[in-house]
Amino acid sequence: MKSIRIAIIGAGMAGLKAASTLHKVGMDVTVFEKSRGLGGRLASRRTAFGHFNHGAQYVTARHPGFAAYLEQAASHNAAQNWKPNLHRGDIPAMQSAGNLALDHWYQGAPQMNKLISPLVDAFTIHKQHRITRIEQLDRKSFVLHDDLDGEFGPFDGVIVTAPAPQTAELLRPLSARYDAIGDVVTAPCWAVMAAFEQPLPTAFDAMLHPSPAISWAARSTQSDDLFHRRCPDPWVLHASPQWSRDHLEDDKDRVIENLLAALRDVSGVKLPQLHSVQAHRWRYARTEQPLGSSHLNGMNGRVIAAGDWCLGARVEAAWRSGQSAAHAMIETLIG
Repeated sequence: MKSIRIAIIGAGMAGLKAASTLHKVGMDVTVFEKSRGLGGRLASRRTAFGHFNHGAQYVTARHPGFAAYLEQAASHNAAQNWKPNLHRGDIPAMQSAGNLALDHWYQGAPQMNKLISPLVDAFTIHKQHRITRIEQLDRKSFVLHDDLDGEFGPFDGVIVTAPAPQTAELLRPLSARYDAIGDVVTAPCWAVMAAFEQPLPTAFDAMLHPSPAISWAARSTQSDDLFHRRCPDPWVLHASPQWSRDHLEDDKDRVIENLLAALRDVSGVKLPQLHSVQAHRWRYARTEQPLGSSHLNGMNGRVIAAGDWCLGARVEAAWRSGQSAAHAMIETLIG
């Protein structure tokens, strides 16, 4: 029997969930990732004294399938329950986000990007490959082209799990079916990774929506004992969606200066001397208006768009979308 070849564009939670699901039913899966690492916004940056989780800070589970996945990850020491000392802001528009039960907060162990570990299997992953075009050869096969004039394929099916604007750019030339992706609204996020020479003298480890500028601030390394935390003391700050939009093209030094000033104001303490500081801009960080369905297929069911932007802003949404896209591909190609 001829092997069924599938290309997955994007190695975040959605792409790897799709890849894992298809690999388990015997399909020949190849994943293409534009970055050097895996996990997408489940990101961790290595520094001289440890890692910063500068993308998603924690995950929660409402769907039983994803809850079971987190339990599996925890059993493989890839996830752990997280209960920070939390300060909740009082911004009215953000109150609904403050109702999450801490008992159900999970982090990757030891870093957020380890959450995808149970999904990585013996399929091929090409890192630092930016796919720029999908070429249809006939009704049943496709070739991928990258930004270095590389050509890959042919493939019997393609699942694209890039952020919505990038997915739309790839798929719109194939069919008007994918025009609906243009209705998805995503928000940017500036992230600052600050390592202080001494522990920040607060009674909390994390702040949720403390100000119009900051949506999240948290100590990147957790400890139960304030007086025995290691130095430098690493913190991650996420700017709010509106602040990030307003300052999207600011240079990194200005972003760092403004967000550290906001941290000083909301924490009410003098910030210790900085050991090091970096900034990262997530251009497509959070889904504000999702597609409203788990995936979008076209080209006779052989080219499928998926990602957290299909269902919402949560990591769980990416997992569910990847699973749904894989099942749709199986139905098309195997029945």
